[in-house]
Order: sequence, then structure tokens, then C-alpha cells
Amino acid sequence: MGYGHGDVTIGPYIVGHVAVNKITAIPALRPHLRVGLLWTLGPLRRSGNPDPQDYQLVDFRGELRMGTDDRIVGQLVRDRSMHPLRSLDYVQAQEGSVGLDLGEQRLERVEEHRAGGALTLKMQLWPHIELEGSTADARIQEIRIEVPRDDWIAVVSAGADESINLLEIRYHLAYADRYRSSLAELRRAREAVDRGDFDSAVIQARKAVTLMERAVESATGDNLVTVLTDRIDEEHARLYGGIVVRAKGMGNMTAHVPAAREYTRVEALFAIRLATISLEVVAGLLAE
Repeated sequence: MGYGHGDVTIGPYIVGHVAVNKITAIPALRPHLRVGLLWTLGPLRRSGNPDPQDYQLVDFRGELRMGTDDRIVGQLVRDRSMHPLRSLDYVQAQEGSVGLDLGEQRLERVEEHRAGGALTLKMQLWPHIELEGSTADARIQEIRIEVPRDDWIAVVSAGADESINLLEIRYHLAYADRYRSSLAELRRAREAVDRGDFDSAVIQARKAVTLMERAVESATGDNLVTVLTDRIDEEHARLYGGIVVRAKGMGNMTAHVPAAREYTRVEALFAIRLATISLEVVAGLLAE
């Protein structure tokens, strides 16, 4: 399935086209994408000249942009293992690809732009084509890329390590297995954000905190503040207990107030982070 394509021209002549055929995540410490390209390059046929002219695509660079103001997402780097691509007399697609280092901040900006729907981007490529020993006046039409929501979520999920968001809690799981159900709710909350269902994300975050409280009560027979008071001083126990209450507050409004407004993505992410921090500090303080 293709996500977009554009014509390749030399001077006024269209000689072929390039299509975006896949987008995949590259295993890396930071979010990194590979954009697969299929190049179909025919010989140059000038009007008034019966002899077709061969050429080769030696190199290219590019960038991705988004939004009506064409904000730059990042620079595209050609796969260095790719050999120059030659024009062919017959129709045959040749593979090439580019990579993009998103970084966590860039990924967040892309997700803000996507707003839970399909991902629409613009790709601009600048080719270096050699024709008869010199550099040709070559251009590539701007490519509009549209990635369906489910496809993009699959890419992000494949490239994201859950320890990015839940790193400290994952360490605590070595001695706090009782909070696994809360972690599962936090994962569902993040999936809801990816779908653009921000109210559901906030409710899932609230559920994660509620399940944490129930786990503590089930294991100790006391409420959270009482259990914390046994481990730390009363003042801090009440402080952390208040944070837990506030972590549930956003979800309570959505679940129980009929006229409550819909949450935005940034608020949903805040609710998830607040729930995550609440779970982290409780798991750490009550670790045996």
C-alpha cells in the first residue's frame, strides 16, 4: 500500500516517479523512522531527439514538513547502503530509503499535529542526477504523505520501548508485582491517546491510581495514607495521599459530571504522567 508519490523531472520532461511504499520503526534508543521509497526511472526522451538518454540518480536528500505553515519535522538522511539508481528502458521499481531521527520532542509535535487521526505530512526530496557526465537540472514534485491512523500507531508502537514512559515503575516491579494491573491501565491510557480518545485516556489513568490504592489495601488491610504513615512521617503521607486524590480528580470529572468538557491531548498526557508518578512514589515507598 502506498502513502504518496511524486514525479521526477529533468528540465521540462517527466522521466519517472518516486512513491512512499512503507514506513517502519528502526530499533534505536530514540524514535527513528525509515521511509521506504520505490523509484521508477525511465530514460530521458527529449522532443525532437529520437535517441533516449540514460542517467543515474547518484544521491538525494530531503525533509519532512507538516501543517499549513510547513513546519519542518526533520531532515531525511539517505540510506548509505543504497547504490546509485540507473534509468531503465523497461518499467521496474528500484528500492531506496531515507531515515529520520524523530527524537521524543519531535514525535510529540507530530502527535499533536495528528490529533488522533491519520498522519498527513509533506516530503520534499532534492535529487542529484548525473546525465552525460554532468549534473542534470532535476526536480522531484513535493510528495503528500498520508498514513492511516492504524498504520501509524503500529509504527510508533514498534519503535517505542515502554520503559520510556514507565522506566522507574518497571524497576519497582522487581519487588512490587501487585501493581501490574495499574501498569496495564496506563498502557491502555496511552493507547487511547494514540487513538485520539482523550477522555478515555484520563479515565484509564484514574483507574490505574484506583487499582493501586486497592492493591495496597488488599495487601495491608489499611488505607493508603495510614500505610504510608507507618513508613514515613504523617505530613508527607498526607501530602502524597493528596497527590493521589488529585491524580484521580480529572477522571472523576469526566466520569461523573455530565456537562464536563472534553479533554485535550496535552491534558490527557498530564493525567497519565500524574498517575505514573503517583504509582512510582507509592511503589517505591512501600517496597519491601
